[in-house]
Amino acid sequence: MCRNRKLGCHWSGKIDELLEHLRSCVYEIKKEECSHCKEGFSLSEYQSHVDQCPKMTVACPLKDHGCKETKEMTREECIEHLSSKDGLFNHIVMMFAALFSLSTGPLKSESGGSDSKYCSALPTAPRRYVSTDEPSPSPGPGSDLGYLEDGVAGAVGGGRYGDMGGGRVDNKLMSLVMTKITGIQAELTKKDSQIHTLQDKVAQLETTLSTKMSENEDRDFRLSLMENSNFDGSMVWKIPQFSQRMDDARTGKYASIFSLPFYFSRYGYKMCLRLYILGDGIGKGTHMSLFFVVMKGEFDNILQWPFTHKVTFKLINQCGARDIIDIFQPDPLSSSFQKPKSDMNVASGCPRFVSMNELMQGGFIVDDTIFIKVKVDTATMRHP
Repeated sequence: MCRNRKLGCHWSGKIDELLEHLRSCVYEIKKEECSHCKEGFSLSEYQSHVDQCPKMTVACPLKDHGCKETKEMTREECIEHLSSKDGLFNHIVMMFAALFSLSTGPLKSESGGSDSKYCSALPTAPRRYVSTDEPSPSPGPGSDLGYLEDGVAGAVGGGRYGDMGGGRVDNKLMSLVMTKITGIQAELTKKDSQIHTLQDKVAQLETTLSTKMSENEDRDFRLSLMENSNFDGSMVWKIPQFSQRMDDARTGKYASIFSLPFYFSRYGYKMCLRLYILGDGIGKGTHMSLFFVVMKGEFDNILQWPFTHKVTFKLINQCGARDIIDIFQPDPLSSSFQKPKSDMNVASGCPRFVSMNELMQGGFIVDDTIFIKVKVDTATMRHP
């Protein structure tokens, strides 16, 4: 019998075989030095120590698949590398990407190899220390996933955490990893909800901003009109680029153009002019037609209707010669001079304001510009 029988050894044999047995007896009290940490262990302790020795050098299991750390490190350094605040999340993402690739088809590593090459690149405990007391599972569907999972765990914990051949995986470590993953997933779900909430708020703010910008543009436009408007019932309309406007009329691009609004008084009628350069109605093709337009204003409810004030048109001769003047009296029965129901009433005025021949020859066009003056008789106006 072995002298270590009380310690648990059940060997029995001949005396001349005892010495050979004691050399390999795991209960024999002698020290075996670990080549990694240089500490001594009994034979019964040696195997389990080597499987988890913190000084054993390993590489990051994902060094060829996204991790920037390519140098080998001790197992304790690898644990710190994988479990640091930033490292844990990044490596979980890398592992999930690798597992997903394996589950959806043959995985190609960055170097172009197949999934078997990818898995063989995962570091693990040396084969001489891998436990063989449990049978390896036969390959089948999804076996690559388990191989990769055990490889990642084995790179950190060796035999204690898992075997590349499909051995055991330490429950404590995997529980910790799953707890971390669950926490990260919950945090991601929370962040995703916050992002959607913020996106909704941004969309609302963009809508509000767009509305406000539109309102501001409308207000600025109104202010610009007010700043450039007259409030005494008269206006001088400067029309530059006259030849271009005439060409636009010939091609049908713009048959007519409108002046800026002007006002009878600060709180009076709102009006503008409409000009057909090549004529309209009975003056089309032979005369330039000029019309007066009553517009919808802010103070219409306190004004007298219909509009009955005399209107005078004047085409100014820029060479000092005779101006062309036309006067018309509004028809109180015409819809053109009733209280406006839309933005503008139908234009009314002088379809034969000036003939085309007279317009071209009389000094009315200078520097490709003409000037038209309009004057509304305000003498009989009852101011609000």
